[in-house]
Amino acid sequence: MKFISKVYSPEACNTGRQYELDIFRFILIYRLAIVHVFVDVSPPAALDSIGIPYYFDSVVGGVIGAPRFMIMMGIGLAFSRHNSPKKLFFRGLKIGAIGIALNLFRYLIPSLIGYGISGDSAKYLKPLPYLFFGNDILQFAALAMMLMALLLYLKLNAAKIFAVSLGMSVVGTFLRNTDCGSPVLNVILGHVIGTETAAGDPYIYSDFPLLIWFIFYAFGFLFGHFYRHIKDKDAFYKTVSPFCIIIALAFCLWEGFGGFGMVMGEGDNVFYHMTTPEALICIMACVGLLFIPYCLSKILPQSWHKPIESVSRNVTAVYCIHWVLVWWTVDLFIYCLKGDSYLSNVPAFFLGLGLSTLSIFLAQVWSQFKIQLKRKKQDEKAR
Repeated sequence: MKFISKVYSPEACNTGRQYELDIFRFILIYRLAIVHVFVDVSPPAALDSIGIPYYFDSVVGGVIGAPRFMIMMGIGLAFSRHNSPKKLFFRGLKIGAIGIALNLFRYLIPSLIGYGISGDSAKYLKPLPYLFFGNDILQFAALAMMLMALLLYLKLNAAKIFAVSLGMSVVGTFLRNTDCGSPVLNVILGHVIGTETAAGDPYIYSDFPLLIWFIFYAFGFLFGHFYRHIKDKDAFYKTVSPFCIIIALAFCLWEGFGGFGMVMGEGDNVFYHMTTPEALICIMACVGLLFIPYCLSKILPQSWHKPIESVSRNVTAVYCIHWVLVWWTVDLFIYCLKGDSYLSNVPAFFLGLGLSTLSIFLAQVWSQFKIQLKRKKQDEKAR
C-alpha cells in the first residue's frame, strides 16, 4: 500500500502523449519487417532451435512482440478521447476492412502472379484460402475493438473488462488446438478459439483467436488507466520492471530448457494458442521492458520527439505496408528467382532493416497525403 500511495495519484497526471510509450511503439514498428523477413527466409529447423532466426521469431516476434502490439492498442484506447462504444465499434469495422484490403495486396495478388510465373500451386494456391481468410492481427483487432465496444456499452470499467478477458483466456486455454473436422469451420471458428487440424495439415488455421488474445488488449486498457495516474514513474519502473523481468525470464528459461510451451514447443500454434499463465508471463515481460524506453525518453534529444511520435501514430499504415513489401520481395521475387526463399542471417537482417525503413517512409508519405486531402476537402467546403 505504501508503494501504491507513493506512485499513484487519485487525479490523472499523465493525460497527453507519453514519450516513452511512443518510443516503445517505435521500437516495435521498426522491427516488424526484420522479424517477418527472418520468419519467411529461414528454414523451419532454424526457427525451432536456438539461434538468430529463433531469437527474431520467438522472442522479438513472440513473447515481446505480438502481445506488446495488442497491449499498446489497449493503452492507446485508455488515453484516447474518442473511445465511446459507438466510435470504437465502427473503428473495429474499419480495421476489419483494412485487413481484407491488406490480404488482397499481401496474399491474393502476389500469389496469383507467383503461380502464373512458377506454376507452383503448393507454394501459392494451396495455402491461399487460409492466408486470405485467416485471422491475423488486424482481424483480431477488429473483433477485439467490437467486443470492447460492447463491454464499454455495458458500462464495465477497466478492471471488470480485464476480469472478463481473464475468464476468456481460461476458456480459450481449454478449447485450444480444437479440430472442428472441417477446414472451413477451422478457419471461421479460428477467429474465436484456437483451431488446428489433427490430420497433419501443415497450415495453421488460427493465429490470434479472440478468446486467447483479448487479455492483452484488456490489460493494456487497464494498464493505460493506471498509467494516467502514475505520479512517480522513477519509483514505478525501479520497483516493478526488475520484478516483472526476473519472473518472465525465469519462466521462459524453464520452458526453454524443458523444451515445451510457447517458448520451445513444436509448431507455431504453441505460441498462438498459449495458456493463461503464459499470457500473464508475456504481459509481465512487456511491462518490465517498458523500463528501457522510459530511460531512453530521458536521454534522447528533443529533436527526436516529433519523428518518433509521427512514426508511432502511423502504426497501422506501417504494419500494412511492411507486410506487402515482405511478401512481394521474399515470397514472390526471391522465391521465383531462386526456387526458394531462404537467405542467410546477414542478408536477411539487412533486407528486413531496409524494408522497415522503406515501410516507415512510405507510411509517412501516405500520412501526409491524407492530411493534404483532408485540408483540400475542408477548403472546398469553406468556399
